[in-house]
Amino acid sequence: MSNISPGVYTKIIDLSSFVQNVPSTIGLLCGFSKKGRDNEVIFVGSRSEYISEWGEPNIVDYGKNFGQGPYIGYNFLGESGSLYWMRLMSDDAAYSNLRIDAQLAAADTTASISITYVESINTKTELKTNLATDGDTQPLCFLYPIGRGEYYNGLGARITEYSNPLLYDTYVLDIYEKQSDGDDIIIESFNVSFDPNAKDNAGDSLWIQSVLETYSSVLRADMVLSEANDTYTDGYNLVIKDYDKDIGVVSSIITGGLATLTDNKQDFSDWQTTPETGNAAYMVVAKDGKGNTINGWLGASSGVDNETVKIFDGRDLDTAAQSWNGDITTFDVNSVISYRIKKSLVSVATAFVSSEPQPLRKGTEGSLIDAQGDLDTSESETLLEQGYSGITDDTILDPESIYFTIVYDAGYPADVKTAISTLCQTRRDCVGVLDNGDNATVNAALASRNNINTFNNYFVSLYESFNKVSDPFTGADVWFSPVYHMAYLLPRNDNVAELWFAAAGFNRAAIDSIKELRYNPRLGQRDQMYLKQLNPIVKFAQGYVVWGQLTSQAKASALQDLNIVRLVLYAKRALQQYCRFFVYEQNDEITWGQVAGSIVDFLEVIKQNRGLDSYTVDVGATDYERKTKIFHVDVTLQPTRVVEKIELNFFIE
Repeated sequence: MSNISPGVYTKIIDLSSFVQNVPSTIGLLCGFSKKGRDNEVIFVGSRSEYISEWGEPNIVDYGKNFGQGPYIGYNFLGESGSLYWMRLMSDDAAYSNLRIDAQLAAADTTASISITYVESINTKTELKTNLATDGDTQPLCFLYPIGRGEYYNGLGARITEYSNPLLYDTYVLDIYEKQSDGDDIIIESFNVSFDPNAKDNAGDSLWIQSVLETYSSVLRADMVLSEANDTYTDGYNLVIKDYDKDIGVVSSIITGGLATLTDNKQDFSDWQTTPETGNAAYMVVAKDGKGNTINGWLGASSGVDNETVKIFDGRDLDTAAQSWNGDITTFDVNSVISYRIKKSLVSVATAFVSSEPQPLRKGTEGSLIDAQGDLDTSESETLLEQGYSGITDDTILDPESIYFTIVYDAGYPADVKTAISTLCQTRRDCVGVLDNGDNATVNAALASRNNINTFNNYFVSLYESFNKVSDPFTGADVWFSPVYHMAYLLPRNDNVAELWFAAAGFNRAAIDSIKELRYNPRLGQRDQMYLKQLNPIVKFAQGYVVWGQLTSQAKASALQDLNIVRLVLYAKRALQQYCRFFVYEQNDEITWGQVAGSIVDFLEVIKQNRGLDSYTVDVGATDYERKTKIFHVDVTLQPTRVVEKIELNFFIE
């Protein structure tokens, strides 16, 4: 201890640590949709949240082989509020956009505002590149959607001045979306400013970039050239930036052709134009206590501390008069006067004078859609492989960055299924739920298993067969992958029972929505499917049911059962997280005892809930392990197995 003088010294020692449960039903799914953020893994917590950003599923958009992803996600979110979704898009897909530009030519008295559309904006980096000044055009801001694609060409924007005259540079931004009948309706509306420092009465930011990032579900704004040092666009410097403002008592002289502005604490020398020839560099906008404004260009400053500056009614001081612009008769010189020093005066709303919104344009899907307007299946397959392989967003490869337990297929091609299997084996903390392709017969299913989907590991399970379901979104009867049903059956199983219970059989895997199966395997055919680790949906007299829960592992062991694999991965994750807190603790019997005791408590709960028949835990270190700063935690599990056969015997005496 560091204290040596007499006294009472206190320590708090936490002896209450325990193995914490971890989430058991978190999904990962890659797929295609017409809208929403793209090429990044995003956590979704509900069906409404999913539909709000990515829209309702529609099998017509991308077809049976590539359009089932949104349905799988929707079904999963009906039972679990934890899904990671990645909307995939080609690298050459483009953002819809609308750029607000400012111009100030040599002879201008004030700036002008116009709208520009830029081709082939494929990345947010390219947005910033196209915010650079080009000749007399000084871009102010890009408006662009949250994701890329042609869908967003249906968005529009309209900016009008805010009605409160006491507020500087505040606007109302209305965001429109074109409906199926061709009408544009307002879907969002915000009060915004192009000044990064603007605040509302509650102290919240009014800056358009911040407002849209925080509150808009469809639109974003960018007016920053460099995030590193907050470098804003030249358009901002020209038409928005306040270079100074009132700091003292302000007075204004507006009569006798001697327009001046005086601030007893200001030094106008930095903003003056002297000699008073040529174009002025800065102007002032003054506002009285009622919100009336007048403006003018700055000439020479005067006074002991340059506290007074001349005001001219034109930028060209050779021809301008020393006078204010605006209605000086209504301007109350006796009220509290405020002012802003700027480089020009213009309202951003002048580019939105039409009652119709300005549309966003130039959005495309790039290579995802071919020259005939059809889905490019080769590009689609490549994008899915890259998505599940971590090429598109490598966070899915890192178990410490993102945690999920089930990876879903969605009727995708064989190479995509392989990517899912590889992902699960790489992470070793999740299982893949795959279909075996769309097969018309049992023999075709067995051939597909033997020749195409030749997986042999306990991290993925294969299901059969495709089945006809009424699509709740289009009203059509659609042939869906069996994963369509496993997407809700697995999380439902975890909700009504435990993850170590089998999501199979009549109690937890009966299906009500199937109208027809591609084929209904008979008993002998089911035997053949069992030997190939295929899990069929079967129609019995009592109804449709998932009649299998094998992994793809050919070797006979406990890890052939999906429920046991999920149990082991669950325990592995929980114990890994718990043991991490003991790294750098003392490698002795006290630490070993703490770890062993907590693990036993954790496993005992699983046993009581019918997940384990028995278990053993050994925690300690050999002399060599202690020298190498290691202690071992040996956990032996005997999972409770499921019933697959019931021998019903009759004895007649």
